[in-house]
Amino acid sequence: MRQGHNTHARGIDTDASIDTEFSGTTAVLSCIRGRTLHVANIGDSRIILGRQTKKGGMKAVEVSLDHKPDREDEQKRIVAKGGRVFAVEYDDGETGPPRVWLGHLDIPGLAMSRSLGDSVAHTAGVISEPEMFKTTLTEDDKIMVIASDGLWEFMTNQEVIDMIMSTKMAEPRKVVDMLVTEASSRWMKEEQVIDDTTVIVAYLR
Repeated sequence: MRQGHNTHARGIDTDASIDTEFSGTTAVLSCIRGRTLHVANIGDSRIILGRQTKKGGMKAVEVSLDHKPDREDEQKRIVAKGGRVFAVEYDDGETGPPRVWLGHLDIPGLAMSRSLGDSVAHTAGVISEPEMFKTTLTEDDKIMVIASDGLWEFMTNQEVIDMIMSTKMAEPRKVVDMLVTEASSRWMKEEQVIDDTTVIVAYLR
């Protein structure tokens, strides 16, 4: 769900008119069949559930796992392919997120370990194979949130669910606008830029 080139039709890796050397996208997909939620994830977009607790609250439950370069299994694959994983320390002493680099050059600096496109990063161990997840839904699962890392960078899963509950589960369109506004505010406070932020909110019946 990271903003990138169009991935349909012939595909970003086979269409010669699309430059994918340093451009790509994430993908997180969900399908509910019966009571089973099937999820496929590539990158650092994420799906969570809001699950009602016995005390009447709502608990955030992470369904997919982010593909970050410093995740132990992901980093092991990247290093084995000759890539490097490290975070850049800036002049002000702040350290950025762990990123993927070629073994001999400080490029491309991709902050995820799986993606569609990003062909230069793929030579350093980044892959496009999805990771699959399966969850059995119960009557306690009331909310599903699908979002790009623009939402998750400065907001925890539980904060997102709590904000949705603070609206008394208002119309999803209004909830999405609220979440994007809050995420944008936090980006400006922390980074002075705003990452692309895609959010879907669904109420489960």
